[in-house]
Amino acid sequence: MKIFVLEVGRPIKQDVERDIGRVDDVLSIPRAISELEIPKIAAQAYAKIMRLASGGEEVAIVLSGPLALAFELGQALGLGHAKIIVYQFSQGKYVKVPPLTREHLFEAMKQQ
Repeated sequence: MKIFVLEVGRPIKQDVERDIGRVDDVLSIPRAISELEIPKIAAQAYAKIMRLASGGEEVAIVLSGPLALAFELGQALGLGHAKIIVYQFSQGKYVKVPPLTREHLFEAMKQQ
C-alpha cells in the first residue's frame, strides 16, 4: 500500500506517519486556499495518486482541507481505476474508513 497526503492549511504528514506508516507522496499547501484554486489542486493530487496507483498498487489517501476539495478529488478518482483507501481523523488518530460498496448504494436506492 502507498500513502498519499494532501494537506491544506496545516501539516498532517507526521501524524499520518505515526498512525498509518511512511508517506510516499505529499501535496502540501501551507495556507488557506480560495475556491478558484480547488480544481487545480484536485488535478495535481489526482495526478500524484494515479502515479502511485500505477501497476495496481493500493493507495491510502489522507486529506486535511476543504470539503469542496475532497469532493472534487473524489469525482476525479471515480473516473479512474485506482484502488483507493480513505482515512479519517477520529478521536485523536487516523483510522481507515470502510469502503463504499455497490451493496450500500443499492440498499440506499431501495429505501427511497
